[in-house]
Amino acid sequence: MEQRFFLGESSIKELIPILQEYTPDHIFLVRGKKSYEKCGAQAVLESVFVKLACGVTEFFDFEANPKIEDMEKGLSLLKEYPTNMIIAIGGGSVLDMAKLLRFFYSYSGNPTGGEFEKKRQLIPLITLPTTAGTGSEATHFSVLYKDKVKYSVEHDAILPDVAIVYPKFTYGNSKYLTSCTGFDALAQAIEAYWNVNATEESDKYAAKAIKLLWPNLPLVVNSPTAEARNKVSEGSYWAGRAINITKTTAPHAFSYSFTTDYGYPHGHAVALTFPFFMRYNIGNSDILLNPNINPYLYKIKMQKMLQWLNMECVDVAIAMKEYIRNLGLDIDISQIDISKIVSSVNIQRLINNPYKVEAICLEE
Repeated sequence: MEQRFFLGESSIKELIPILQEYTPDHIFLVRGKKSYEKCGAQAVLESVFVKLACGVTEFFDFEANPKIEDMEKGLSLLKEYPTNMIIAIGGGSVLDMAKLLRFFYSYSGNPTGGEFEKKRQLIPLITLPTTAGTGSEATHFSVLYKDKVKYSVEHDAILPDVAIVYPKFTYGNSKYLTSCTGFDALAQAIEAYWNVNATEESDKYAAKAIKLLWPNLPLVVNSPTAEARNKVSEGSYWAGRAINITKTTAPHAFSYSFTTDYGYPHGHAVALTFPFFMRYNIGNSDILLNPNINPYLYKIKMQKMLQWLNMECVDVAIAMKEYIRNLGLDIDISQIDISKIVSSVNIQRLINNPYKVEAICLEE
């Protein structure tokens, strides 16, 4: 399915024309709890609903990092109030929840693995992210947790029909939230670029994302301007488009236990090991390089990326640590039980890493 997307300060103007195309008489709105009003989305959406004269059912009674119990609660509500449009507005957890609800309303199957069977037509889904950014509005997979174990539900039908990336919804985000979500987007872009599954198309999206995110994320965190926030919002979308093709690699694979066992928000959890894997994936021996990757071409790609990051003549791990700390993210893991992190690694993401990951010391 080809997604329609709209980026920038004028993107919100597309919402009413798009909704008029679908002529919904009842909308199922998946939203954040406090963020919905705080970011300005409530005022915008309520005026839209009045203009369309449609019914609305709201679902916001769920925790961050979508859990299977919360999804089942949402499905019950969705079935109770027949709808012909789903709108999701919020951060990554909100968008993931909406994608899961839309999918499992129409498809049967085990959410934690197995085959899926289509039972009914998909309900159209429009996503409006309020963070920059998880990239969830641009991907055909969603995160789902069961008993503290993270699963990735993947299917073409999970990709939203429409993404409207309106950067003004992110303007009021706190410094820490901006750092976490922004670094997640940057990590996605870099991981897509060095990925085993990288293609010419994903490289194009990843490069665009890196060039937007790398110089502007520190500005958004430390001295935000509308221009910088707009560029970070756009960059996060392209990062999502990149990982929609490649998926993520080792830093994401190791991140999930930091969240479930130690409470780190996802983007911060990814940052904890990123300097290590930055060095590991750029300065490693060809012996451990995935056999499907051409060593010569890979080195050229990494040299090109280091030029974008202004890291030509420095230790990449040290440079990345400095960058992350400048975002206000603490990356000291000396008090973390590394054996617990390693035992919980996500193999689905690890196999996408360009270099084979064997016995390693993450505290290096």
